[in-house]
Order: sequence, then structure tokens, then C-alpha cells
Amino acid sequence: MRIVFAPAPTGSGHNMRSLALARELRRQWPDAELTVLLGSLQTTFGPLFAAAGVEVVDIAGDHVDHATHSNLTRDLGWQTYIKGYVAPAFVNGERVLGYLSHYQDLAADLVVSDYNISASMAAAIAGVPHALVTERYDFTLLQIDDPTLEAGGFRVHHEDLRRGRNALHAVFDWIVSTAEIVLTDKPYVPELDAGTSVAAALDTGRAVFTGPMIREIPERGDGTGDSVRASLGLGPGPVMVGSVGGTSMFWENKQRVIESYIRAHRRLKQTHPDLQLVLLGREFVEAPDDVVVLTYLPDWMPLLQEADVLLSAPGWITVTEVAALRVPTVFVLSSLGEYHEVEASDRLGRLGFPSLVAPTADQLADAVRPLLDAGNREPTPAHLAIAPEGSGTARAAGLLARAARTARARRPARVEETVR
Repeated sequence: MRIVFAPAPTGSGHNMRSLALARELRRQWPDAELTVLLGSLQTTFGPLFAAAGVEVVDIAGDHVDHATHSNLTRDLGWQTYIKGYVAPAFVNGERVLGYLSHYQDLAADLVVSDYNISASMAAAIAGVPHALVTERYDFTLLQIDDPTLEAGGFRVHHEDLRRGRNALHAVFDWIVSTAEIVLTDKPYVPELDAGTSVAAALDTGRAVFTGPMIREIPERGDGTGDSVRASLGLGPGPVMVGSVGGTSMFWENKQRVIESYIRAHRRLKQTHPDLQLVLLGREFVEAPDDVVVLTYLPDWMPLLQEADVLLSAPGWITVTEVAALRVPTVFVLSSLGEYHEVEASDRLGRLGFPSLVAPTADQLADAVRPLLDAGNREPTPAHLAIAPEGSGTARAAGLLARAARTARARRPARVEETVR
């Protein structure tokens, strides 16, 4: 069984979800031939995939990280948004050709695209069996309207975005319709998802809601918490973790949310003087001496298990890990300008999580305080809506393996197999 993973090169979550599925496939099928076409955060994820027994092909060359700079301007028209951002980041002709060349070399039974539009397009063009793993029910722009974009501070060219939405929907619908299977870790919400491509696929059975596709949840033994605290220089008091997103539309929004975490921590310490903040800032940031600053933590699950509360951007792989681990969480969207996470922020609020948009430090502290005071890790209805059975990785890996075997069975035998 030969499976090729092609995670989208925007954000770390796509890499992490592909890594989780690859690890589970390796566990269940030790002889599987697994390859990843890695296009971002190569120095972090290359060694992680290699350690999981996955052959790594760096398709970008230069190190790519979308979290450390702005990715958009305030002008949203065809030239600035479609040509300037969507085409190079998602619907990229050069990448389509690159993926096609790799597919021919690798002769995969199944390509697994994690919301990698170019990789999915290449598979559909070539007739290569492919699966789509996605937290999007349609292309991002389709699930946010022009008034919301304008409220986020964008200058919207309405006719350009109308045409862009039509074109992107056609591409996404084609990808879904040609996929062997579509896997999603995002629960259906009628008000947000009715009429989308993935919703239609769920109705026909082509798509499956699997729950979280995440790494193995570590066992908590005696002394595990003490070990985590010691490694970070933390004392015995409550721990608040603050995390920013893996992709920033505007760099200043990331800085603003980091500042709000630090100020909220200051306010909370007035009632919880031993509260400690661990800040995952994606790059070095200035912070008070009593704040632990980390640029990135590839395996943060032990820290999450020790955390009393998490503050996080609503990146969906983080959402699924939080839900499976039952971590008390306040989700923070730094600005409506971070348009790619507006739908997730809205969904989380509808499901029952505290979900704030551009909160003041006082508003953030007010949302955190009840979670600290409650002091428990019982799952809420919001956790259960996203992770009804905890991790869904084993089920998702099984569905991918079945799709790969089915595709392989209907393919004419390779020349070398015929000779044998």
C-alpha cells in the first residue's frame, strides 16, 4: 500500500494532521509505503515525519512559515486577493505541475490532500485516486460574506469577489466530486454549512465526519505533570497557556493578541497570584519575566494536559486536540481581518465554547476567570460535539487504507507485478 500525503503549506495544522494520520497508518500497517510532500515548516516537521517512518520530499526548498508575516493587504479585489494571494497560496499552476511530476514518480495508490487545493487539482487532472482531508466545507471565501470582510477593515471589490467565489466553488466542488473519500473533523452546523460541497458529500456518504484526526494522546503517569513543569521552569500554581495561530493575515493582529494575553494574565493575577502564563508566540516576543515564552512546541499535548486553561486562536487542528483532551479553552480571534478563522470562531461560539473577537484584556480575563475557578476537566457539550469519542484518528486511518486498497484493486497491475 503506497500512500502520499500532501498537506497544505499554509499553517502548521495541516502538517500536524497529516503527521497524525501517517503515524496511525504506520502503527496499523507497518509495511505501508508512506511519503509526504512537505511544503512548509520543513525544519520542524521533516524530522517528525522521518521519525514516523515517512519518506520526506521537500517540495519548497526554502523554509516556509506563514505565521511570521502578513499575508494580505487591506484591498480585496481580483488583482490583490485572487492573483496576489489565492493563486500563489492555493490554486497554483506551478505547484500543480510539481505534484503531477511527483505522482508519476511515486505511483501512489492514494494521494491524501489535507486541504491542499493544488495537490487535489493535480490528482483530479491525472485521474490519480485521492482523498480530501478538510476542516473546510467549501473554500474559505465561500463561508464569509462581504459585510463581514468590510467589518474586518477590508476594502471589498464586490464584483471581483463574486466572480472569485463562483470560480473557487467550482474548483472545490470538482475536487470533492472526484475524491475517493472526504474526511472532515468539523461537525456539521446547518446555519453555516447547508448547501456546501462537503455537506452534500456527507448526505451521499462520500464524506465522513471522523472527529479529531490528532496525534496519540500521551498516557499520564505519576510525575508526568511535575516533569512538564520542571522542563519549563514552572511552579506548582495554575497554568494558563496562550497560543497564537499558525497563519496570520496581518502580522500586527498576532502582536495585538499576544499583548492581550499578557495583560489578561496581569489582571488575573490580582485574584490568582500564583497563575503562570506559558506563551507560544511562533517567534521570540518581549514579555515580563514571569511569562515563559516559547517560539513553538512540536508536541504540546503534555503541556495541554497540565494546563488549567488555554487561550488560543481558533485554528481547527488546535480545536480538535483541545476537544479530545477536554481542555478548558477560550478561543480568541484577534480581528475580523483574520478572515480565514472567522467561520471557525462563529462555529465554536454556536457549539458552546467561549469564543471572542478582538477582546479587551478585561473581557478576556472575565472569560477565563470562571474556567480557573471551576477547576475541573469534565467534558462540556462543546467538547463532545467535536470529539464525541475522543480521538478519531484510528477510524480516519482505516478509511484511508480502505480507499487505497479499493483504488489499487481496480488499477491494472504494474509491469513489474505482471512479470512476477
